Amino acid sequence: MEPTERKMKVLEAVVESYIRTGEPVGSKSVCDILDFNVSSATVRNDMSELTALGLLEQTHTSSGRVPTDLGYRIYADQLMKPVPLTKQERTAISDTLYLSSDAPEHLLECAASLLSRITGCAAVASSPSGEKAVIRKIRFVQTGGCTAMTVLVTSTGSVKTKLFRCDFNITPALIEMFESVAEERFVGLPVTGITPALMQSAAASMGEMTMLMSNVLLSIQESAAAAASTSVAIKGQSNLFLMPELASTDGKKVMELLGHSGELAKLLGSAGTKTDILIGSEMSNPALSSLSVVVSHYQASPDCSGSLAIIGPVRMNYARVKAAAEFTAQTVGELLAQLLESV
Repeated sequence: MEPTERKMKVLEAVVESYIRTGEPVGSKSVCDILDFNVSSATVRNDMSELTALGLLEQTHTSSGRVPTDLGYRIYADQLMKPVPLTKQERTAISDTLYLSSDAPEHLLECAASLLSRITGCAAVASSPSGEKAVIRKIRFVQTGGCTAMTVLVTSTGSVKTKLFRCDFNITPALIEMFESVAEERFVGLPVTGITPALMQSAAASMGEMTMLMSNVLLSIQESAAAAASTSVAIKGQSNLFLMPELASTDGKKVMELLGHSGELAKLLGSAGTKTDILIGSEMSNPALSSLSVVVSHYQASPDCSGSLAIIGPVRMNYARVKAAAEFTAQTVGELLAQLLESV
């Protein structure tokens, strides 16, 4: 049996009231919310039918109803009305992100912090995938008599650094030679192509220069490997455990998951290309069954994209969280595109 239009209005009223108050919702409260006249008895019957359909549940015999995960899903897909950010909120987000737009890593850290503060939840930002990234520049900066730092810049704007040490004094002439070799052999290659086999082949072809270049080549290889991986910034984890509805959550398992960048990257990568809402039991990881995730995607170029996500209770304000995630993702994409033009 499909819910009627009136029952859908009742479901909408229950979800929004429960999101706002955290208290089970009774028929009288629903009557006060609805924008049309209907008796409390009729609403009670509708709520009973919605419960039979698995969209609402009754936590105690004498209590009101609360939404189920399926009820939230119907609400998010069919009933939720957009809640746009105010002009002041959009300006504050844009200005804050702009101040950290000198490097992708800084920008994404800022985006996660910002979304955590706005929503009161945990927030995650994944870096653009390095799978299609190409090496744009390799520079070397001397840091000591026998030490220097490799600075590798990719086509996705990623900047990776690696310190290395030599068994001899490094001079400006040697720095120039390192850069000349790097420019000739590695600039323009995909970061995933900088394999141990390639570096061994490069070293073997250098003859007497191999002794000078061994640690340099290793630092380039490690920088390229770092650029090829997807990094994840997470902020506001502690917010989750200040929420009463998460008191019974297995905090240890949740924290282990949030501390595992590979699992988080997998979660963010599992969503589609639009803004996705993953609710409670829909999550593949049982540790997240009491949480919901709103994932929005940014794109700076065809090969430069990533995700922002807000992790919070199933009883989250989906409309507002979605608006914040989408605008932040859009702004991140625009700022990253500008950054790529300067690489």
